[in-house]
Amino acid sequence: MFEAKIDVSVLRECIETITAIVDEGKIKIAEDGLKLRAVDPANVAMISFELQSDVFDEFRFAAKEKEAESGAEDTSESKAETEIGMDFVKLLGILGIGGRKEVELELDEHAQKLFTRMGSLAYTISLLDPSSLRKEPKVPELEFPVQVTIETEEFRRTIRAAEKIGDHIVLGVDGEVFYMEAEGEMDKLRLSLRKEQLIHLTPGTLHSLYSLDYISAMSKGMSHAESITLNLGKDYPLQIEFEVADGKGKVSYLLAPRIESE
Repeated sequence: MFEAKIDVSVLRECIETITAIVDEGKIKIAEDGLKLRAVDPANVAMISFELQSDVFDEFRFAAKEKEAESGAEDTSESKAETEIGMDFVKLLGILGIGGRKEVELELDEHAQKLFTRMGSLAYTISLLDPSSLRKEPKVPELEFPVQVTIETEEFRRTIRAAEKIGDHIVLGVDGEVFYMEAEGEMDKLRLSLRKEQLIHLTPGTLHSLYSLDYISAMSKGMSHAESITLNLGKDYPLQIEFEVADGKGKVSYLLAPRIESE
């Protein structure tokens, strides 16, 4: 059983962070909130998402008890959680036309439906079969030598400018300077910020090249965050971490690098 009420704008903000990476995926519902981990179809980007239950105005959850198979008693501890398959693009579209401040959610696991209500408008969303969706990916164990925390709008503004230049962008650190650089056939863009111009910077000397298409999509998903933290290495995946829902939601993006040919 799952029933909840939440501010429409908060839920929309959370779903937008997910659709930046995937259109559909498996959400785990538990007493402490919602969790998701998914990779994009090309296996280039990953999202880890968590939303605490106390961000909801109302939140009620009770997991179904597992039936014993073949009469054997199950002595293992089962996690009190439910997994559902969701088309996030469809849900986002519904949230965009509701016109209310609050949305009510009710899960019917047996019928595989999610009932949503915004005022006088009621929508029934058919859920996806979790077994038909990709397995939850494992988060690779990575040690990042450099960490940069930057104001989100500064980052997003640079990404928008870089899209006019080329298809890739370099993120790097040179001593106590963080830089973002894009280069096309004729033009070049570079943002340089010293340590005192950033919220945080681990000094170092390294850089990596990334696809602008992916970072541009991610930048749209982080639009509600005040700041983001970039975890970097040389020719290394990029990890972008930020908070949503007034700090009660956490998002982590992981993006594979483009290895530059010699």
